[in-house]
Amino acid sequence: MTFQQLQGFRPIEELTVPFDPTRVADRVQRRKRSMRSRVVSLVITVIFLVVIYFWQRDSMAGAGFFTLYAVVLGVSVAWFAVHLVGFLMARRDLRRVGQGIALRIGRPGVEVRGVYVPWAEVGELAAVKGGLGRSPELQLTRTTGERLRVPLEQIDVRPATLDLTARAYSAGRHGVDLGALDS
Repeated sequence: MTFQQLQGFRPIEELTVPFDPTRVADRVQRRKRSMRSRVVSLVITVIFLVVIYFWQRDSMAGAGFFTLYAVVLGVSVAWFAVHLVGFLMARRDLRRVGQGIALRIGRPGVEVRGVYVPWAEVGELAAVKGGLGRSPELQLTRTTGERLRVPLEQIDVRPATLDLTARAYSAGRHGVDLGALDS
């Protein structure tokens, strides 16, 4: 680049990260396909059990026979229920994806979900585990103890980039603790 081309160049003043529902929507689709495969498996199991019953009903009798059927059917229903709950949780997470700016890091401070916090009031920035079936979250803890969170799966930026950006704009006072992502 020549100097004339650089005259219109402005330095980067902040990192602005909008909400991005792409990864959450992909997870919903994966879980939907998984749930459908569980439905197909459940239907095949029921058909198989009915066929065996009508084919061998004269030779199969007693509590052991019905207990075996109940266990096999129960396992299939339980797997379907697990996949259904996962799908419903993913769909709920998709509805909760915000609009607009999820995170902004600049020289004056950090903004998480529309709440601005100056660097002097930032106690800690950390990646924390999101819970059962949830993605890790970026958590900003204020010096007052208040916590602001945004799921990392809802933003399209790598955690290491957030760490380096926070260190650069806070003059080395703050970084993002990424320890929770290692385990």
